[in-house]
Amino acid sequence: MNKKVDLRILRTKQSIRTAFFELIQEKGYEAITIQDIANRAMINRNTFYLHYENKPDLLHTCMDGLLSEVKDVIVQCPISMKPYRISKVETVMQAILEHISRNTSFYYAMFIDENRIYPFREKMETIIKDKLSEGVNPAAGKSPLAISQELLLEYLVSSFMGVIIWWIKNDQPLSTSEVSSQFSKLVAYGHLKVAGIE
Repeated sequence: MNKKVDLRILRTKQSIRTAFFELIQEKGYEAITIQDIANRAMINRNTFYLHYENKPDLLHTCMDGLLSEVKDVIVQCPISMKPYRISKVETVMQAILEHISRNTSFYYAMFIDENRIYPFREKMETIIKDKLSEGVNPAAGKSPLAISQELLLEYLVSSFMGVIIWWIKNDQPLSTSEVSSQFSKLVAYGHLKVAGIE
């Protein structure tokens, strides 16, 4: 028999996470105390310790939860780098951006804040790289352009992350579908052709 989920516990954890994300943006991770989190979440310190061992435990729980969600989101996106299937890159980008838009304060703190936390970015890059590698043709190095597969993946991941960070940093100036569509055109046709340079 499944145990019934206690909504009070879920609400308390959500309140703690929300307070934590806001405080990272305001003060930076290092400056935050457990008391700061408790005050912002309107709980006492003992309640915090019922759910998390300490601040690093809260951070890693939040990071692992968000990264798990990213994996769940993109695992459903089949991908192929063939030109006629480039829309799959668009699908992956849009899925990630929509996920980020539901967790903006956390991603801002992880990627943009001056106290940003690098392990999160590295882990997310690995997830994206693993996904994009599904669509890279092993024979890419034998093409007329002879591009290293590893270099190609690094280029794609760097571009992917650069667009995501630009989008967050600039308060999401384009919709998720617009960014995804334009990014897939860059991947499909190259930046020179898209910019009108022959």
